[in-house]
Amino acid sequence: SSGINAEYGSPEELKSRLYVIFEGEEGQDAGGLLREWYQIIAREIFNPDYALFTTTPGDKVTYVCNSFSHYNPNHLDYFKFVGRVIAKAIYDNKYLDCYFSRSFYKHILGQQVTFKDMEHEDYSFYKSMLFLLENELEECGLDNLDFTMEIEEFGVSEIRELKPGSRNVVVTNENKKEYVKLLCQMKMTGSIRSQIKAFLDGFYDIIPRHLIAIFSDSELELLISGLPSIDIDDLKANTEY
Repeated sequence: SSGINAEYGSPEELKSRLYVIFEGEEGQDAGGLLREWYQIIAREIFNPDYALFTTTPGDKVTYVCNSFSHYNPNHLDYFKFVGRVIAKAIYDNKYLDCYFSRSFYKHILGQQVTFKDMEHEDYSFYKSMLFLLENELEECGLDNLDFTMEIEEFGVSEIRELKPGSRNVVVTNENKKEYVKLLCQMKMTGSIRSQIKAFLDGFYDIIPRHLIAIFSDSELELLISGLPSIDIDDLKANTEY
């Protein structure tokens, strides 16, 4: 029932304490059941069957919104629910076993994503863009680019303009910085704009933007996930002195 409340309750109701009862199980919730509920929800958030999140190409560990999440017809409702759950976990001081990309934390904080954020998200793409910025386009055979991005979805390719009317704008050494900036913003923001908005609508229901915005992206990661647990025995066994 807690999941239903988190989706349909008012923001004020959601700030009150959650009591968790698992069907068919007896026991008073002294905090342990709530912690278990958050752990279960955290696992389900990334369940591939819901198609809400996908791992970043860079590290295969951190998550970003899945640009193809509309495969799930209720995806925006789910994103709003997930936003509420994660904010509620912060509010309840409960850590979740989930790690997001730098750009995703920045979206929550209301900060602009930058080219540098792509280094964490997709390192090979970042390196290719860095190569483009540091070299003359003609010498690299890259003088046939335009201000568009090709997106492949379910085997069908679609060309998207990086800005209105940019389909016929050729990338030159003079405008390539803008091209890289817009391309990175499209990959990290533009292609998942509706998903991010739904998530933030839910998150800000519990914790308003101006309150969360005081943190850095690394501080927000700690608020959501805490410090990663370290296996001391494993560390000793694999450390050369």
